[in-house]
Amino acid sequence: MTRKTGNVLLAARMSAAGLKQHELASRLNEHIESLTGQPGSLQDRHIRNYLTGTTRWPHARQRIALEKEFGCTAEELGFIPRQRTGSRTSGAPGPGSGDPVVRRDFNQRAAVMAATVVLPPGRTTVGIADVKRVGQAFAALYRQESRVGGTSRIEAQFLHWMRHALSLLESGRASSRVRSMLYAAASNAASTAAWAALDSRNQQRAAQYLDRAVTLAGLSGDGESMHRVWNNVAILAGQRGSLIEALHAAQAVRDAGMARRDPLYASQAHARIALSHARLRDKQSALRALGHAEDALARADMGRRPTWLSFYDQAELHGLAGIVHYRLGRAEPAEARIHQALAQLDPGLTRNRVYYTAQLALAQLGQQDVEAACASADRALATAGTAPGSLRIGHLLDGFRQRLAVHPAPLAQEWLQRTAKGTPTP
Repeated sequence: MTRKTGNVLLAARMSAAGLKQHELASRLNEHIESLTGQPGSLQDRHIRNYLTGTTRWPHARQRIALEKEFGCTAEELGFIPRQRTGSRTSGAPGPGSGDPVVRRDFNQRAAVMAATVVLPPGRTTVGIADVKRVGQAFAALYRQESRVGGTSRIEAQFLHWMRHALSLLESGRASSRVRSMLYAAASNAASTAAWAALDSRNQQRAAQYLDRAVTLAGLSGDGESMHRVWNNVAILAGQRGSLIEALHAAQAVRDAGMARRDPLYASQAHARIALSHARLRDKQSALRALGHAEDALARADMGRRPTWLSFYDQAELHGLAGIVHYRLGRAEPAEARIHQALAQLDPGLTRNRVYYTAQLALAQLGQQDVEAACASADRALATAGTAPGSLRIGHLLDGFRQRLAVHPAPLAQEWLQRTAKGTPTP
């Protein structure tokens, strides 16, 4: 490929996606941060070099970011691999193989190499610094997930990091402490991949990841990892309609070590129990568990929240309380608590803001306030485009539409017709 001809394949992909050079650079930097824990440094000029053919074969991290962005190999994007000395082992397919399974496996191996998680040559001991490197990557992914929701891309990245953590255990000696931390990291990655699958309402994948997470948490002996696993098991059971199982899983979270030692974890566990009792229409038990959650949160040290639990604060508990009240048929207190949640919610938690705005619309409709409900639903729809990964939000809005469809108010039918055309009022 020459500079005169340029990379027409990449140019076509960018045109089809409606991406300008600076926009693609920004997206690739996010992918690099998700993989490595460090922000990428690509600028317009790097994309321009791709397009002109000046850069014929980008660095490994850039190639992986490009492949994740466009969902195809670097070769399919018009890049040409450098010639290597020696021949490829017979029977080992190259990265451009047409087999999607082979291609996906290659991408996963490349991600491991690019993230430099494995030990460097000459070092045979795995240490705390290696564990911290994994933790930094997790933190970047948590921030991204909070913005956009549980996309399949984020789900896959957490699975990559689960494998990275396990690869460290195989690459050198580790103390019992480091071994426990790596198993805990792998369990947490599997748990968060399960959460991403739950957010996109893919229950089958979530169940598979949670099975793996339970085993890894057991190997780690880490109470926090087990807390996370059982919390997600409770959510999965609720999505599947297994209400008693969801309650029992939530009670297992409450009775585990972290909830007994730390009131922050206890608060989250009691909130999950309250949600389960509310689904079972057990008003007294639900409100009692909600009170326990509020009492525990009042005792919690909010300055010591781990990154994965940074979303859980007074705003989140207000939102969960609103859902509890709504499930109990108490629409008025539900609306009040959700208003408090939205007023206090961290601006960076975009997906949560959309989710609770949709919950607000349901609570208002439950009080027959169609005008306010439609206005809230409009706000949810207007913001939902920035959180494309959460199918839970779409599921909520579908429920809102179904309830609105049987409402006799003319405004209800007007809203349904208007939004059906894809033109909601911000």
